[in-house]
Amino acid sequence: MEQNNEKKEKQVENLVNLVEKHTRTERHLEQYSNIGSRESKEKARDKQDIREEEMDKLKNKIVSDNNASKMEQVQNLANNYKGAQIYMEENYEKMSEDRLKNMESRQQHRKDQIENLSENIYDGED
Repeated sequence: MEQNNEKKEKQVENLVNLVEKHTRTERHLEQYSNIGSRESKEKARDKQDIREEEMDKLKNKIVSDNNASKMEQVQNLANNYKGAQIYMEENYEKMSEDRLKNMESRQQHRKDQIENLSENIYDGED
């Protein structure tokens, strides 16, 4: 039990660190939006996207350790997929080719996870 608590504490600590980094970068992007190259801003936004996904994963991991079902995981993935799809559709013209490919790759990964988890649910592996 103590080992499980240590694991949770470390996960929460990692989540807090990610949120702080995300907040700092977001603030820098807002404050210094008028300087810096477009490429460096895109890289920062890509890092932000990755951090957001890592925060979601950590949050889901912490929650799933508290008996979240696979069905809830599928629902979270579906919500993330839908939100990212809407974001991509609304910002398609503004996104670099690399950023678009990165997001498409993550969308495919989410789709695969949804399919795999759904198969496990229906196979009775819940």
